[in-house]
Amino acid sequence: LVQIMTNGIFTGPMHRVVTNADKERISVAMFYGVDPEQEIGPMAHLLSEEQPAQYRKMKAKDLLVLHHEHYAGGRGPRIADTLKI
Repeated sequence: LVQIMTNGIFTGPMHRVVTNADKERISVAMFYGVDPEQEIGPMAHLLSEEQPAQYRKMKAKDLLVLHHEHYAGGRGPRIADTLKI
């Protein structure tokens, strides 16, 4: 989502866990919600003739479905790469 909204300027880090038998691991879950009908795409102020949109816009609910299908299908870590124009 960060990669799409920033038009590829920033990418979200992939979550990786390395277990350690000697130290306890603590995780904190953070959640956010977005209106399913909200359109997600590159932010307008980051676009110009020199830097056109690299990602297509789509509704949040459609992005969520694609996200699930992408990971369930074992197609790799970054769905944003599949949404490039």
